Amino acid sequence: MSATDANPTTIPSFISAWEELGRGIFSSRQSNQADKGRVPYQVFLERIGERKISVDRLTCAPPAEVISIAERVGTRRDPLRNFYGWAVVAKESVEQLGGLVKASPLSCNPYHADIVLPDAAVESEEAQRQYAARLAGASEWRPRP
Repeated sequence: MSATDANPTTIPSFISAWEELGRGIFSSRQSNQADKGRVPYQVFLERIGERKISVDRLTCAPPAEVISIAERVGTRRDPLRNFYGWAVVAKESVEQLGGLVKASPLSCNPYHADIVLPDAAVESEEAQRQYAARLAGASEWRPRP
């Protein structure tokens, strides 16, 4: 199945090791850093104690549809917020770093998934920051088309 054939009824719940997961970037400062070749760790940083990081399943999502979803997410957070692109990481890389990836489709985003942090990364701010830095190091910048 190609990305253009995907639709909510055919999106597999199983996420393959090679699937690309995109963490949306809505900050111009983070986007500028990523443009220079370094995804900032803050992209993957959640509130302390939060166990999940929301991502989009870019491999099975039609580009125009996932861009539209990302724009709605940004507007919901702040009407003046822009969507710049994604920090993209493979499921396999997340698992090598001790995390899990689970499909978690939403009615507003059938391509939604969660990176579930390892217990150690939830227990302290420093451990969470270190895990976010490892995810950022394993990711690559994909600007909005």
